[in-house]
Amino acid sequence: MNTQETDVLVLGLGGMGSAALYHLARAGVDAVGIEQFPVGHDRGSSHGHSRAFRTIYEDPVYTRLAEAAIPFWRELESDSGETLLFQKGMVTWANEGSPKLQERVAVMDDVGSPYELLTPSDVRSRFPALRPPDGTVACFVPRSGFLDAGLCVRTHVAEARKRGATLFDETKVSGIDLDGDRPEVITPETRFRCDRLIVSAGPWAAHVLSDLNLPLRVTRQQKFYFRPGNSADFGPDRLPVYTDHETEFYGFPNYGGGIKVADDGLGGETTADTVDRTLDGTTRDRLRQWLDEIMPGNDAEFVSGTTCMYTMTPDRDFLIGPHPGNPNVLVAAGFSGHGFKFSTLVGKILTDLATTGHTDYPIERFRVDRFETLSSEGTDP
Repeated sequence: MNTQETDVLVLGLGGMGSAALYHLARAGVDAVGIEQFPVGHDRGSSHGHSRAFRTIYEDPVYTRLAEAAIPFWRELESDSGETLLFQKGMVTWANEGSPKLQERVAVMDDVGSPYELLTPSDVRSRFPALRPPDGTVACFVPRSGFLDAGLCVRTHVAEARKRGATLFDETKVSGIDLDGDRPEVITPETRFRCDRLIVSAGPWAAHVLSDLNLPLRVTRQQKFYFRPGNSADFGPDRLPVYTDHETEFYGFPNYGGGIKVADDGLGGETTADTVDRTLDGTTRDRLRQWLDEIMPGNDAEFVSGTTCMYTMTPDRDFLIGPHPGNPNVLVAAGFSGHGFKFSTLVGKILTDLATTGHTDYPIERFRVDRFETLSSEGTDP
């Protein structure tokens, strides 16, 4: 078996791992990335044409982190020449007096993040395709929008390789050895030894880090694409990302595969290797009905659907930081269905931790050892 040495090895090159590889390479670190599937694959949680980029949160930590991510997305665009972040705004609505929406508005006031409160009539005037129900109040957030998710992953990896990172995709890991003074990752052909190991395995994280007994729950989520009959009012320049707090449904303008709509409510529990990718016609029809209610006359035809997964922590906060039993291993997991927007910032944070042992970003609440179920005994990947 071959042996290869590197400073930092990134295991899993989805949203977070690809970003970490990019920032490591940008910092001049000798870095290796390993991915079990082809880069940009559709088996995990980071594929497709769009992921929401929102600065509206019920928690100021996330609003501040979303704002902090923007310069890094723009830096990646400058490096690559790609357009990745579309800050076309987001409209979110709820019934008048909704505590949920009031809480989010209060956070934006506290942070100083811009927004506008709109009546349903205001929304209809500004965005002709969109018709929020009467009796609701809407909030327009101009610094929000969406990211081209699959392109973000591919661009992070491509720019990392340009800067000297080594990539092994379609490479299965058969074991992880943490017993020595340096972490080792074993594949069928090579034993990799590294000073720091970053595990960013998405819905496979609990399996890869089975020694930690991480309280992660993987849920099956589905997205559906519809192509509108009249494209003029449905493109990103005429239609923002839109979310309905009352139903937990949300959608995107006509970009890539069409108008994408989804239910942010949690799907059934599954695993990354056993998830059912058969499209759920009942969910599709409910979302189509909602689309017809908020965009009457859209004349949209169903095009396709896709399955992805949320990897949930009990508190829906992330896991970012050192392995409780080995400071040479860093964990990035449990992004709970709302992490992709932060991925390039998470990559920077992981690079800080791998190279200096600390970061200036507020990640204390994301500690890996904050749950009582964790154990640091042994390693059995």
